[in-house]
Amino acid sequence: MKLYVNEKLFSIHNKFYVLDENENNVYEIASKVISIGAKTTISDMSGNQVAYIEQEVLHLMPTYNVFINNELAFKINKKFKLFKNDYALSNGYRVEGSTFNYDFRIFDDKNNQVGSIQRAFISIGDKYEIEILDESKKEIILAIIVAITNDINRSQESATVDND
Repeated sequence: MKLYVNEKLFSIHNKFYVLDENENNVYEIASKVISIGAKTTISDMSGNQVAYIEQEVLHLMPTYNVFINNELAFKINKKFKLFKNDYALSNGYRVEGSTFNYDFRIFDDKNNQVGSIQRAFISIGDKYEIEILDESKKEIILAIIVAITNDINRSQESATVDND
């Protein structure tokens, strides 16, 4: 299964959509603009919540709780590394590649690649392709991608504010 997002999705503001191969909206991603810690909801187009991602505050490094079916499914912790974004996932999954450039692969707890995100080369403007190799894990894969890209954007936005 392939899904697509425009570059503007990777922002912590408002609502954005994930599209299928026919450019139909299949998921809505909504982030709270004003909140303590990031709060993001992923919903299908019927309005059903698929996943909810909430940043825990008061941690040295960003930590995100990912809820699926209203239950805590796993946590994502950013690791401290100079010049590199690296994340630990409590569900045994791992991320490889360049998270900073939105070009990474996701592996499950059995070391099988289950998804990826990368820049779509044949597109007008910046468009990213999400490939879900195991559709039974699509909510998990999408939540991981959204949490990591939101974290990267929050870091970039705070660095921009600090430099002004």
